[in-house]
Amino acid sequence: MRTTMRLTPVIGVQRASSEMVPGPELEPIFTALAQQWETDGRLVPGRADDEWTVLARRCPWPTR
Repeated sequence: MRTTMRLTPVIGVQRASSEMVPGPELEPIFTALAQQWETDGRLVPGRADDEWTVLARRCPWPTR
């Protein structure tokens, strides 16, 4: 038997009204991992990536 778990977003989930529901706190192991990745200069999911922002703003076609 094979089961599949569907993940739903939990951070800042918006209900039908304009009320925002705060997401649960992250597990300490994930917080520590994210801090280690930042220390090592790696990208951390959910955090801004300045290099990607610069690349995404550029025109994809070369100018002549």
